Amino acid sequence: MMILSYLSFDFPVLNLQDTVQKAINTLNKSKQQSLAVLDGKIFVGNIDQNTLLKAASPNIKLIDLQPEFSLWKMEVEEDLLASIPVFDKSGLALLSITNEDNRWQGYLNVETLQKELFSTGFNSDNGGIIRIPFHIQRDSFSQIARIIEEEKGLIVRSYLKTKEQSLPEMVIQVQCNKFTTLIQSLERHGFMVEKAFMFGRQTQEEEALRFDLLMKYLNP
Repeated sequence: MMILSYLSFDFPVLNLQDTVQKAINTLNKSKQQSLAVLDGKIFVGNIDQNTLLKAASPNIKLIDLQPEFSLWKMEVEEDLLASIPVFDKSGLALLSITNEDNRWQGYLNVETLQKELFSTGFNSDNGGIIRIPFHIQRDSFSQIARIIEEEKGLIVRSYLKTKEQSLPEMVIQVQCNKFTTLIQSLERHGFMVEKAFMFGRQTQEEEALRFDLLMKYLNP
């Protein structure tokens, strides 16, 4: 599921030459706390209500506040599930989406993400997302599924994401009460979990590993 399929154009964007007052009015009218700022069609960052209200004058332009912009964004070719930790860490309700040249393509609305997860029956109280480099001639999805089943996990959704000049990546959404135990089991069987993100409340030991898993999922 590429983000490209879930883009929203229902909310406005701001321009570097807009004034602080115009930006505040636009945020209030759209009922948002943060919006994207563009330079032409190039994404340069996100501006939030708090930053605008701290500005020295309502007449200064957003370009003067550019060092205060947050840079959270994703690209259209990334998978939808990868946006979960980004929303979680940034606190944004609208996530700016760009192409590989940093040209703004639209927003991903957190409500869209929530509806998609709900429609798949995913229970965010437990489990998470696993990404595994997958060698088609060597690796077996049935073996991965068996390991997950042995750890009392349920595969909600999975798909193979192809990557240029590297192994394809198996992305698996799992419901499981002991998520880090499942990851350890996969790695014991020779499957390298390249990235992972854990949802919900886990055991005390797993909570201690939650931040490490988030970093593992976010970092390239």
